[in-house]
Amino acid sequence: MEHGVVVGTGRRAFLLALAGGALGGGGLLAGCGPSGSSAAGSPSSSAPAPVPVQVQVAVDGVSAGQVASRRPVVRASVTGGSLASVVVTGADGAAVEGSLGSDGTWSPTAPLALGAAYTATATAAPAGAAASSSPSGSGSASPSATGAAAAPGAASAQVAFTVAGADQVAGVKMMPLDGEVVGVGMPVALIFAVPVPVADRAGVTGAVSVSTKAPDGSAVEGAWRWVTDSEVHWRPRVYWPAGTVVSVKAAMTQVRVGGRWGSSDRAADFTVGDAHVSTADTDSHQMTVRVNGAVARVIPISAGREDADPAFVTRSGVHLVLEKHADFLMDGRTVGQDYATQVKWATRIANSGEFVHGAPWSVAAQGHRNVSHGCLNVSDANAKWFFDLSRRGDVVEVTGTDRAMELTNGLGDWVLSWEQWTAPQT
Repeated sequence: MEHGVVVGTGRRAFLLALAGGALGGGGLLAGCGPSGSSAAGSPSSSAPAPVPVQVQVAVDGVSAGQVASRRPVVRASVTGGSLASVVVTGADGAAVEGSLGSDGTWSPTAPLALGAAYTATATAAPAGAAASSSPSGSGSASPSATGAAAAPGAASAQVAFTVAGADQVAGVKMMPLDGEVVGVGMPVALIFAVPVPVADRAGVTGAVSVSTKAPDGSAVEGAWRWVTDSEVHWRPRVYWPAGTVVSVKAAMTQVRVGGRWGSSDRAADFTVGDAHVSTADTDSHQMTVRVNGAVARVIPISAGREDADPAFVTRSGVHLVLEKHADFLMDGRTVGQDYATQVKWATRIANSGEFVHGAPWSVAAQGHRNVSHGCLNVSDANAKWFFDLSRRGDVVEVTGTDRAMELTNGLGDWVLSWEQWTAPQT
């Protein structure tokens, strides 16, 4: 017997088959008919024995030492009859809501409980038996399931399985969030709590659909790339068109991650807002902010000073807005520097600590010299204006220094060209 597959056979059909064989040997008994006739010559004795109905049931991915995902696929198949129902029950006997497809596959409506035990029961009716218009798959004691179980010659089979426990699943987060309005540089990102082996990565991205619709009705070209061994991003070829609508569905409970199942499915519908693209030139000490291509404001800046510690040099390259804080402690002690300053209207553009923020102490230098610890210093008034304008995924392109922005420093996706982004990975 195939592991994880249980076969059931209709008992009455099996007994009828045995009885037919015994009668076939009864030709030696004397008959009441004319001389030379026998029961073997009668039409009833020459009819073939009925074929017993058989049903098989199995759970995808369940074999020795393995457990089911939170959205298991139960598969049932029948010979000599038709499938009547697939019912999954918990340890307490309560039926699980689910749906049964025409191909005999059953799946739950909602993810099953972590670490819980279940039993799947498939019931089949013999050929020619009265059946309902469609098999039952809701998990309840439906009339079709009850009737099939009572029908002469019906068969059923069961398989028990256990859902992966908390220590057997890989946690996964996704961004953007459902309903979020994002900037034109924002990628779709899946972040796993554990490293994803190379062998499992195609399965992960293959389980995610990214549907896009630009304002002109066209789809937006994009591609996946693993930026770390636990994080994969989908980025458009060029910045999103403003107004694009995006729908992401990630069936992570159906994928393997290093011998574990994904912990939960993810889904989000988000919209790309107006195009906010800022260019900060550390040589001219100006940041030009454009909204949908038009200059909205030119802001004097003071970037990281370049005549002291190299760690203070602002990174050149495309940064994306990550988060905002109306008040924030710039604590250089977290990166080995001896300063801690409270600032207002801080818009983060890199995980390494680069912000656009208010710096009233450096207003005289803004527009003239670079004196900061790496952030883009602006006046409090300009910081507030930029803070109010910005959303996650807005673009800040920094130029003028020889220190490059890194791919993994927050959302550094755009430091790679399209050819680099789509190049094969090993």
